[in-house]
Amino acid sequence: MDQDSSMLVLLIKRQFLQMRQLRQFQWSLTESIASSGSTTKSSSVATSLSATTPEMQQAIVDKVFYDPHVMKHPPSPTYQYSFLKKLITMIEGENVHEISSDLLEIFADLIMTAPKRPEDGGPPLEPCFKSYSLDRECKKLVTVMEEQTTISSGTTGLRTWEASFWLAEYFISHPEALEGKNVVDIGCGVGFLGIACALLGAKKVVLTDGNTEVLSMARNNISYNVVPCPTTASLLDWENFTKEQIAALEADVLILSDLTYDPTNITPLVNVLKAILVKGVSAYMSSAIRNPKTFVDFFARIKQECVGVEIDELPLQDADHLFFFDTDTVQTVKVFHLYFP
Repeated sequence: MDQDSSMLVLLIKRQFLQMRQLRQFQWSLTESIASSGSTTKSSSVATSLSATTPEMQQAIVDKVFYDPHVMKHPPSPTYQYSFLKKLITMIEGENVHEISSDLLEIFADLIMTAPKRPEDGGPPLEPCFKSYSLDRECKKLVTVMEEQTTISSGTTGLRTWEASFWLAEYFISHPEALEGKNVVDIGCGVGFLGIACALLGAKKVVLTDGNTEVLSMARNNISYNVVPCPTTASLLDWENFTKEQIAALEADVLILSDLTYDPTNITPLVNVLKAILVKGVSAYMSSAIRNPKTFVDFFARIKQECVGVEIDELPLQDADHLFFFDTDTVQTVKVFHLYFP
């Protein structure tokens, strides 16, 4: 398989593992290169590469469906079924290539076993595996079990939110922010960001959350990954914590993602940050700006309670993202560095 074909297989695999919305799926390198703004001569060669060719069909079977990681931590059966249905429909529509018998065999199995989506009369969506690649070669993956719905069990903490992708991309580009540091994830949710930090060079990672069900899922998600440093999950109630709890965290770096959406969170969040964010500790925070007033109120309180803290907005890349964003719902995301000079 040539280099361009390998690139396309990896692109498809990364999207498949993240369970990217199929209406936004990139099935050819043409779409990928166009979306990144490339105008190099090589793009003209890539325009003919499509997932529908016999070579690519077989590669999807061998390197996606039969990949050891996919077989151990597969996306939901319903997503796999929809993925293959879309691919087979594309092949039939082009009427150029035969459909791989191996693809049809996998599809036939999924027809028999995959539940329908709720809107088609199926049961409610259940938690499933998603894997997020920290590189373009799928060599460094964060695998988490998470809900497929926005709110479950009365909390939004049981799924990964896109603001964490922006902060993860910043750390991938700036690993020096984490290397050799004790990292504490405040409001960790399912643990994607904290586990990513463990894989990106942190010395130690502690995932914290105030919801016991969220923490249980985070602990399980740690176990699905081969982390190279001590990585644990601990209860941290923002309204009821002790000095001993804070000291035990041994924080060098705090990470926070999408915690300012709820006005009722502001006071307790600021209180816990006031206790942990001291001289010598840095905080990195990403947030989707859903409620500008809440966002402004949060920073006003931080400056009031953490006197002397510096707040720098960090530049973000606006193209060629490593992770896949839902372009129908994507919101303004900002990333900040908070520290004492």
